[in-house]
Amino acid sequence: MRRSCRLLFLSLLLISFACVDRAGGAEQASEQPQSTEAQTKGKRTIQIHVVGADGKPVGGAGLHAAIWAKEPAKGNRDYVCDAQGQATVDLPKEIEILRIWARSDGYVPLFAQWWSKTQADGHLIPEQFTFRLTKGTVIGGLVKNQAGQPIEGAKVEVMRHVRREEQQTRPRFGTWLAEGDAARITDAQGRWTLNNVPAGDEVEVSVKLSHPDYISDPGWGVMQKAANVTTALLRQQTGTIVMARGICVTGAVTDPKGKPVVGAVVVWGDDPYLMWGSQEVRTDKRGVYRFPPLPPATISLTVMAEGWAPELKKITITRENPPADFQLEPGKTLRLRFVDDSGKPVPEVSVGIEGWRGGKSLYNHRHPNVLTTKIPVKADKNGVYEWKWAPHDQVEYNFGKEGYRPIEADAYRADGQEHEVELWK
Repeated sequence: MRRSCRLLFLSLLLISFACVDRAGGAEQASEQPQSTEAQTKGKRTIQIHVVGADGKPVGGAGLHAAIWAKEPAKGNRDYVCDAQGQATVDLPKEIEILRIWARSDGYVPLFAQWWSKTQADGHLIPEQFTFRLTKGTVIGGLVKNQAGQPIEGAKVEVMRHVRREEQQTRPRFGTWLAEGDAARITDAQGRWTLNNVPAGDEVEVSVKLSHPDYISDPGWGVMQKAANVTTALLRQQTGTIVMARGICVTGAVTDPKGKPVVGAVVVWGDDPYLMWGSQEVRTDKRGVYRFPPLPPATISLTVMAEGWAPELKKITITRENPPADFQLEPGKTLRLRFVDDSGKPVPEVSVGIEGWRGGKSLYNHRHPNVLTTKIPVKADKNGVYEWKWAPHDQVEYNFGKEGYRPIEADAYRADGQEHEVELWK
């Protein structure tokens, strides 16, 4: 299943690259008690210790644990270390991947991973593990507009580039140095600083800027590179990045009677999964959506709302462009029945949307990169997949089930009839 495989690969790649973390020297090495494969059997815990370079506990350090498991598990969970720098992380019986991040203000964040597919000892989860944090160095810079005026309230996210040779080290320096809620915000002088960056001339960082009144960064380091702001300038806290004002695309989404459609997902661009930034927004209680400022360009807009057929239109963004409104129509039913080569039902087949109208703006995957559209993702226990508000035209899908050959880019039109899909082992 090309799309599903791509999604899984990219998900793991993004998480691994973003949070996979840089290896330090001997002073960053963690204490790893010997563990045995038997310790991976049964419900258990891992005791985490967070200390400084001097070995003293770092009380109040934050931990984030992410668990991939076959059985239902708590998944992502945050912990706060006690005064002794300790916290106990609960683990399920069987683990496919365990990832833990440790951070504290002023220290370089660390990341540790146990994954048997990438690490020879990834199946050996220790009973205890120690993160040894080192003090970070300070970087910073200025954010201004095209008139040279400081921009207050710009969100500055920072990531560190990971070298290939670091991938197998446990723990590693963190990749995301300031991201999400931990991002820096510029002050009235347009200045920002960050104090958790690893020392060393080989360290390279990229920043990503966003602001409700200016065009946000289309990717990591894009505006930074355009302004010739190097990591060395960021260490000197003299690098200036310029943000340009953009145009806010807005509009209303209504039903055939003109009533607002609340909570619809509106997407700009052809592949939101692979794009950074706010490619998707939801309509408010008035059915109105609004994107952050965008540059003048011709773009596609896609609307997905449960119960209504998805719609897509292309618009050209100009200073004078009118609201881009949508009036949705009822969708049609797509019904697929999955069987094996003997005609027996194949239950719970994964169904992914491969393409629609020349792009990938119509999607049903579940991932933090994108908003959930509520388009069904699996067939039921009887092998029947039903989407009752599919678009009227043809959509390409991919199908996958463990033990069966994947099917890629298979096109169907929602016509209310049941289509049989045969899977081969």
